Amino acid sequence: MSETRIEWPDPEGQEIVERLFAADVALRAHFEETAAAVGLSVPQAHTLLQLQEPQRMGQIAGQLRCEPSHVTGLADALEECGFLRREPDPDDRRAKRLTLTTRGQELRDRLLSRLFDTAPIISVLDAEQRANLLALLRVSQSATGHDTRR
Repeated sequence: MSETRIEWPDPEGQEIVERLFAADVALRAHFEETAAAVGLSVPQAHTLLQLQEPQRMGQIAGQLRCEPSHVTGLADALEECGFLRREPDPDDRRAKRLTLTTRGQELRDRLLSRLFDTAPIISVLDAEQRANLLALLRVSQSATGHDTRR
């Protein structure tokens, strides 16, 4: 059985897409390995990364694109380990905010350090190359409305 190969009208565009997909795979694997190295599951690591500042659990669910009940389970496990605590939101006493403890902040810092020290793709680039890549990503994401940074 022969494979049908689709020829893109833009070979350069095709290569860019293929390389972005490969970069995504490499970055996801790196994130999984780094989370495991510090003793966290991927969802737990994502939750800690959202907590630069205290946040409502509903906000975290939105950022993680999951159901609020999922964040409740993550918060339970992270609180049990002493990495975060729940506190009433000062703007709405009915809502709960998650706040990192000192242990949680230390773990978040360690996670970030490990993530960025050896991140695939960017760790092999020099400062100028990194700046160029970042500028290109910003332009392409803002032009398409796919800038997910908040």
